[in-house]
Amino acid sequence: MSNKPNKSAAHVQQNAFSVARMLGRSLAGGLVLATLSIGAMAATECNGPPLSGTVPGGVVVNDGDFCLLMDATVYDSVQVNAGGILITCGSTIYGGLVANGAANLLIGAGADEEGPPANFVCPGNNIRGGVQISNTGPGVLAPAPSISIERDIIAGGVHLSNNAGPMMVSADVISGGLFCKNNASDLDDEGTPSVIVGRIACEFGE
Repeated sequence: MSNKPNKSAAHVQQNAFSVARMLGRSLAGGLVLATLSIGAMAATECNGPPLSGTVPGGVVVNDGDFCLLMDATVYDSVQVNAGGILITCGSTIYGGLVANGAANLLIGAGADEEGPPANFVCPGNNIRGGVQISNTGPGVLAPAPSISIERDIIAGGVHLSNNAGPMMVSADVISGGLFCKNNASDLDDEGTPSVIVGRIACEFGE
């Protein structure tokens, strides 16, 4: 595993530190590494400065963690537990992504965010499995949505259920369908719809 600095990581780290100050948190403590269990394999706990490079196992984000997954290659799944925050940009995830009770999830961001006033550079990700997101809170990174899935290539389905905040699904390629159930709001695509192969069981707002 390596933490190689790059321009994209610097942009996201700058924004994350700004958000952390707003929330009264500090990311100065460094990357937290722990051996945990996702299914039958060890996982790296992600919290703090950007985690990049090769991650041979999975990644887990726990309560209170602020995970920046930047230009990483994760050879298993990413799991976000209740209270965790995940921002992932330009990464490849081989085992899919599962989140239950997350505080905020930014899985790629739109190209429109790369200029002023946001200056937030977060390319899409290549997710080689499905995405399951449930019970996400109303969001703590406003004005960003509580769930952003933008400019990603996703080999499986995307399932969104029982989420409390605004959700953005935009400019993706999704190969396993898009499914929504019992969410507080419809989806937004900012006028840039995704290419979806399979069933669509979601509504998009005006």
